[in-house]
Amino acid sequence: MSDALFTYGTLQFPEVMEAVTGLALPWVKAEAPGFARFRFKDRIYPGMVAREGALTQGRVYSSMSHQIWELLDRFEDPVYRRELLRVYRSDGSKITAYAYVLPVAQQHLLSSELWQMDWFSDVHLVGYVSRCRMFYEAITSQGLPESRKQRLWKVTNSSENSQAW
Repeated sequence: MSDALFTYGTLQFPEVMEAVTGLALPWVKAEAPGFARFRFKDRIYPGMVAREGALTQGRVYSSMSHQIWELLDRFEDPVYRRELLRVYRSDGSKITAYAYVLPVAQQHLLSSELWQMDWFSDVHLVGYVSRCRMFYEAITSQGLPESRKQRLWKVTNSSENSQAW
């Protein structure tokens, strides 16, 4: 069992991770060989899938507690599966970390476009962080109904993003 999480999409932004968990967690740059990340057809976050010869850049967060895993499992889209992967930290050391990976049966949900951090940061980051804070407040106070959670994350148009709540 690992206490590390490899992030490759929205959670690699420390401000998103802090908004989701309520904590500033330690992280290092990392990469996952043999994986690629693509845009979903109808969501603003990516899905990571196994692809021979691919390499996905991201971050590894460590010291993940049971409570943090519970929050992240509720936060993440149910189409993902949390799997253990071998990843390489920026210092070259290899570690085992969990990642939320898209199973083969769900890969039809992805577009052929690679997901770009700059695009997400420029277009969606501010509104997304705000919605993540709402998620955290809702989940830690009284729970978050699944229907409301889906409205948080399924929006792709930036003007709609500001109206999701």
